[in-house]
Amino acid sequence: MTTVLSGMSSHQVHAATSTTTTATSHPGHAAARGTTRATGVHATRGTATAHPAGPVRSHAAPEALSVSAHRTVHGAHLIVGKKLLESAPPGTNPMAALNTMPGVDFQSADAQGVSTWSTQIFMHGFQQQEIGMTLDGIPLGEMTYRNYNGMNPVLAVSSENVQGIDVSQSAGAEDVAATNNLGGSLAYTTSDPSHKLGGTVNQGFGSFDTFHTYARVDSGDLNSTGARFYASYMRNDQDKWKGYGEQFYQQVNAKLVQPIGQNSSISAYFDWSDLHEMEYQDMSPDILNHLGYNADNYYNGKASGYIRAYDAALAAQGKGGGYPAGYGNLSDASDASYYDSATNQDDIVGYLKADLALTDKVRWTTTAYGHGESQQTTWTTPYSGSPNGSPLSELVKQPSIRRFGVLSQVTYDVAHNHISGGVWYENNDYQSPMYQYAEPNVVNGVVQGNLVNPLGHFKDPFA
Repeated sequence: MTTVLSGMSSHQVHAATSTTTTATSHPGHAAARGTTRATGVHATRGTATAHPAGPVRSHAAPEALSVSAHRTVHGAHLIVGKKLLESAPPGTNPMAALNTMPGVDFQSADAQGVSTWSTQIFMHGFQQQEIGMTLDGIPLGEMTYRNYNGMNPVLAVSSENVQGIDVSQSAGAEDVAATNNLGGSLAYTTSDPSHKLGGTVNQGFGSFDTFHTYARVDSGDLNSTGARFYASYMRNDQDKWKGYGEQFYQQVNAKLVQPIGQNSSISAYFDWSDLHEMEYQDMSPDILNHLGYNADNYYNGKASGYIRAYDAALAAQGKGGGYPAGYGNLSDASDASYYDSATNQDDIVGYLKADLALTDKVRWTTTAYGHGESQQTTWTTPYSGSPNGSPLSELVKQPSIRRFGVLSQVTYDVAHNHISGGVWYENNDYQSPMYQYAEPNVVNGVVQGNLVNPLGHFKDPFA
């Protein structure tokens, strides 16, 4: 059970202010969300149409019963709006809202769905590597761990700044900037700055020391043309619900919109994210059956966890040692004997977009974007030791991405036809070296030296 306290927001408005509180409860999840925000007033009128009450008995005709039904066809193209996204607990991955859609399955080892190692999404049998993903039109690449051509959407925009997700459950449209949209596409749209000066603060608390903070300031219209911007900061911190370790990331978003005339604009967007997470152990049916759902890596932040991993590594290499109770029942005890696994990742992404109405039927949109990323993804292996005699060593993959590109598209609407054409160019420099770092030795039950901090930055590899 998780308990979350509320947050607040305020905006200058012309009309009324409404307050909405939504509460949910899930095991291991943040359970309640409170939001106060200012909105305009809209009116909706409902009308009722009278119909005959049914068959009428008549002496001149036999009694009859008529039954009719209306069939609604639901397409494979849907838009997930902000209202549905806001119904989730603070900091929840927006993809979790897609679980309400038939044929879509989102999974994660953590309650908020922000663990980049464990998150997975399937859409009508297609896995995430086959689903195209974009943010305001710019490509996010394949949503894989150690992504080689983009980034996880949760690191590209704070969940509170997502205006909606355009979901295509069949083959992705050809204008989606993705090389892998065989099984559909997810097109994220960021919210625009408000026309009114104001600010928003959301604060969430939950079990396992979950702590989520989001703060945003909107400038409102700065001049008669409607130029405006917002800047936001998000911090999300939680402990693992099993095992030991912290999952932390922080994020800065900013967006500027400069209208041109009545139906054109120039906009700019910036995102910086900083992620440091202890990851969960991979689970197999064998591990679940013999060790249970709470099995995890040996890491506990103390010498005792390291010594257990040290002894298991000795046993895996046939050098003595031994496994904890219950591990002997596994078909491969060494594969369940990792000391730790962690992710350190920094991203910067941004774009400059010109959306121009050349005529009332012709529109030209051009976006220039750039993205830089550096990672250290680590795990301690029981299969290969260190030069100091320790049977353990830290394997660290250190991928980096430097990419930039341009998207340009012209659309022409005539009669009932929508004609479009465009180009997409991207230059991507991706490197993924892997290094091996020493772990301390253990002599007479005492760790020799300091324990390695998996969430720190590694240096001086021996291989």
